[in-house]
Amino acid sequence: MNHVSVNPPEHRRQRESSEDRVPEVGMLVPWEQRQLFTQLFSDDPQDKGHGTSRAAAKASSDLAMVEALTEQLAPRLQGVSQWPLKATLYIPRLGRINASVRREKTGWNIELEAEQETTTCWLNSVRQRCEHRLAASLELPVDLRVANSVPT
Repeated sequence: MNHVSVNPPEHRRQRESSEDRVPEVGMLVPWEQRQLFTQLFSDDPQDKGHGTSRAAAKASSDLAMVEALTEQLAPRLQGVSQWPLKATLYIPRLGRINASVRREKTGWNIELEAEQETTTCWLNSVRQRCEHRLAASLELPVDLRVANSVPT
């Protein structure tokens, strides 16, 4: 028969921590937060299994970029006396977007041309949201078009 000690063992087994030291930051970062940021900022289309949260993150990201576009373009249009207006906008993660703007009696005609093909596709997918946001900001109807050509 084996003798079993009633006292706890001298060396307790350490649990694996859910925190890891991130060398770039030099501090402990919870595993859950690292996973969240990896999912939000990953450009990997193969990243599956995150369903609704991934779609919600994309929608939130799209909204933020539409806001950035509006915040850069709208102030340039107010107070301009010479038309058409040509402007180049820079949106992080989207690159440069060339804007050609004409003011009409009934509203604004805006044409956007992106330098990157992926940005052109994104602009086409959020065109109506941009149009509504710009119309609300400028207080006049906006006709927004996206040029399909991508400069080389």
